Amino acid sequence: MAKRGKIAAILLNKCPRCHEGDMFKTGITGGIYNMHETCPYCDQRFETEPGFFWGAMYIGYGLSGGYMLSSVTLLMFVAGLSVNMAFMVAILGAIVILPINARLARSIWIHIYVGYDKELVDEIEEQKQHAVDA
Repeated sequence: MAKRGKIAAILLNKCPRCHEGDMFKTGITGGIYNMHETCPYCDQRFETEPGFFWGAMYIGYGLSGGYMLSSVTLLMFVAGLSVNMAFMVAILGAIVILPINARLARSIWIHIYVGYDKELVDEIEEQKQHAVDA
């Protein structure tokens, strides 16, 4: 049984096939796109073909657009800022969350194309249990 669901795996940047292995080698400060070639848990190849993550740009564009629309709207109508000031604050916020947005876009993109494989996870868990028992 999966220890986490699809949404949690996406938000935590976990492998789409096993929901266990980390997609990225380091935290954001170690490089935005510092990814493992394969999942450390199940050996799923992350870049399934050359240029696979180009599509993640569209996801990132949507995430950025949603962030800008919602933040400018909230800053103008809730915080009472002028249009120019709301855009300035929102743009500064967008620069700060850019690395998170880029990683989240990649995670969403690969989770669209690679599904969870319960049988594989059960098999890996069984192999680990046999290794511990031996």
